[in-house]
Amino acid sequence: MRKPNFVITKHSDGEKTGEENEQGEVQKSKEQLEAEKRSFLSQRIKPLPDLSGLDEEKLAEQAKELHKEIYRLMNEKYDIEEKFKRQQYDMIELAERARQMSKGFDRLADKFAGAPPKIQLCSKYERHTDHRSYGQRLELFEELSKPIEPSFVTKKTEGEEGEEGGEEDAGQEEGGEE
Repeated sequence: MRKPNFVITKHSDGEKTGEENEQGEVQKSKEQLEAEKRSFLSQRIKPLPDLSGLDEEKLAEQAKELHKEIYRLMNEKYDIEEKFKRQQYDMIELAERARQMSKGFDRLADKFAGAPPKIQLCSKYERHTDHRSYGQRLELFEELSKPIEPSFVTKKTEGEEGEEGGEEDAGQEEGGEE
């Protein structure tokens, strides 16, 4: 019989790992959980004041205070919900990025780096197809696949502004006929 290639270490009774501590908290009795819940709620919830014996002004003032408190709590609730939605969206985006990073680079994009951009033939959101003819689509594709020539900006001097061509162009034409 072979010996195992691992060693099991045992902790003393005084030491508990994180998992054991969590299990201990879960194993509390229902009475203990209920008592903790009641104490927490008593700290969070303010008791209503005694409304008997108050005149109309004080009742109206008390109602305004309660309204302000409800308004504040609703604002907090809304802010927390929005924060939760934003965090959910961020988690989805990060998971998508991680998935794309683990997948690696798109080899087709590297292979055809000089290719023109994709021409959208139909709407992404509707079921209507492109009504252009094949020739029109081909012209569009050829226009997009042409390399763009850089345009050079030349500085004109004061004497050249009104004249088109001027003496320089005439001299170049004569020299070009040789």
